[in-house]
Amino acid sequence: MINQALRQYECSLADSSVVQSLFGGMPPSSGFIDQASCSLLWAEAAQLADDPLFGMRIHRLFNPTSLNAIALTSQASPTLGTALTNLIRFFPIASTQVKLETRKGEDAMLMVLRAQGEPHQQHLEALVGYLCHLVHKLDQDNLGLLKGVALARSDAGELEMCARLLGCPVSASTEGCYLMLEETLLAKPLASADSFLLPRFIEAMEDLLANMPSNDLVEQVKRRIQVLLGSGDMSEERVAVPMNISPRHLRRKLSAEGTSYEQLVDEVRKEGAIRMISQGQLSLTSIAYELGFLDPSSFTRAFRRWTGMSPTAFRSMQRGADSRQPAGN
Repeated sequence: MINQALRQYECSLADSSVVQSLFGGMPPSSGFIDQASCSLLWAEAAQLADDPLFGMRIHRLFNPTSLNAIALTSQASPTLGTALTNLIRFFPIASTQVKLETRKGEDAMLMVLRAQGEPHQQHLEALVGYLCHLVHKLDQDNLGLLKGVALARSDAGELEMCARLLGCPVSASTEGCYLMLEETLLAKPLASADSFLLPRFIEAMEDLLANMPSNDLVEQVKRRIQVLLGSGDMSEERVAVPMNISPRHLRRKLSAEGTSYEQLVDEVRKEGAIRMISQGQLSLTSIAYELGFLDPSSFTRAFRRWTGMSPTAFRSMQRGADSRQPAGN
């Protein structure tokens, strides 16, 4: 991605003596590299391009395949809200250095880029650019879904240039990077929704997500739980043994991460329930057993605890959103 964008500046990472020393030539074209090496590549790229906004500009120069795949999945979703949910869910396929989270702002929904470790500023701003580009594409009627962006910059001239590059107001932030979204538009149906393609896109993205390497213990455990759902045995031992640790050690490590095995099982079930009900392909009874519940009533109680409504009411709400999609989709 970086090297493709550098072609527009008529230079290459191969021109960097630091990159030559680190990688013996060009950096790997696929796979993962450690964060320190990745940050070095971003720093070298900005220097070679002689452009302090190289990361912010990169979405106009090159679109990685992983982000294109996430964009297709989001665009096939029934509403803007589900599109953003799918974007956040599958974003780890595009970057392991940033997690997307949402939180309520004063007058907007915030999509927050939470750094994992210390990614380079150019990397963070590149992801901001790609996210803004996708949000603009999802706002198919130009209703103002993207209200603004907050960046960890303070120079007024740079912020003004970033606003032109992103196509929205940009403000300085001391709390990291985030996008501000118009919450009242989240229930709006998408003209690009496709109920035939969406489950197939989601299946492919889930497969990618499940097979991605991860140094995040919590993510590893959640992926293992997903594999075991519906098997009737989601014991800590069945998760711990393939990871070459004891159940007791797993409990201690999860406690150090501020969570527990039971909490992660609950999170995986909640995510799976919302996904499967939204897809509309299985009965609620089948979903209950797919998620490892002993009976449908246990599933109903859990779903009420998660969402404040019954699975039946949630499915009716989703079908109501689907029925409001434009004809021909």
